[in-house]
Formats: sequence, structure tokens, C-alpha cells
Amino acid sequence: MATCFLNNVYCCYLPAHCSHGLQPLDNGVFNASKAAYRKELQKLTCLTDSAPVHKVNFIRAYAKAREVGMTAKNILSGWRVTGNWPISRSKALRHPEIHADIVETSPKNSRQIRDFGKNKTPGTRRRYAVIARGFEAQEQTLAEHSNRIAKLEEEVARLQRGKKRRAIPNPNRRFMTLSEALVAEAIPKLKAKR
Repeated sequence: MATCFLNNVYCCYLPAHCSHGLQPLDNGVFNASKAAYRKELQKLTCLTDSAPVHKVNFIRAYAKAREVGMTAKNILSGWRVTGNWPISRSKALRHPEIHADIVETSPKNSRQIRDFGKNKTPGTRRRYAVIARGFEAQEQTLAEHSNRIAKLEEEVARLQRGKKRRAIPNPNRRFMTLSEALVAEAIPKLKAKR
């Protein structure tokens, strides 16, 4: 790293297992080198017909492809295409292989259930319609129960408003106040009259 820094070379550590869309060599140098190497092999096959590529021929073809692919222009274009330099986060996120996370949601009404059956076979559409009807029946039952619960809660609140509670002395105080004592005596007398 010190040698790189002294020679004005900056090391860039990319995350492990990241997409090739972030790799500057994949998007610049290697593509150009691969194309040039294929071109050299094609020339070689024209001359030698179908003979296998030997080590010597491979090294010659690779050396020529490397001269074509490993240029400053290709290296810089690889960094620019990936959005690594100049830094462009949006370019990396707009890569065609990167998809936004699709959040799957449960259907909230019978219409959404019926929509699942669109573009399906008639039997499947019928099944989705049956499920949608069952969903509507459950919604109806739930609405009735919610309405009944609300009425019962209202009734309980109305009945509790009329009750007076007996004053319970606070153990942290030595004596009850006079008003608390009078109220405490009045409640049992009212109950006895009823």
C-alpha cells in the first residue's frame, strides 16, 4: 500500500461478493481484452484451421489482446461506467440487474383476492371468487361483532358512571379529610335505603 501511495496509486477496496456492476475491471478492461483475444484467436484459426491452441499461440494472442485492452482509456472508462469515479451512487443503483425489493402484502379486501384470479383458468377464477365471498362473509361478521362490542362497551361505561365508590383511606396519611369521611358514611346509608 505504501508503494501505491508513493506512486500516486489509490487502493480501492470493494465489498466482498458485490455485483460485477461495481467492478471497474469487469466493465472496462476485461471486456475490451476479451474481445481483442477472441479476434486474435479468430485470426489464428483462419491460419491453422482446427488445430488446438498451444501455449505459445495462447501467450502470443493474449499479449496482443492485453496491449489492446489494458489502456489508460479503458481503465478510466471502467471506473466511470461503474460510478466509482467520479463517485455516482445513483449510477450503481440504476444498474439493470439491481431490483428494488418487492414488498408482498396480504389482500385487504375481496376485490384484491379476485384480482389474483385474473388471467387464470376458469376453475382457478371460480376458486378465487369462492375465497372472495368467504372473505366478504368474514368481513361482515367482523363488522357485526365490532359493532356489538362498541355497544357493550358504551353500556358498561354508562353503568359505571352511576356508581359511587367508597372512599378508601390512604395509608400514607394519618387521617381522612372531613369530606371523605362524610362521603364514606353517606354511601352505605344510600345502599340500605334501596
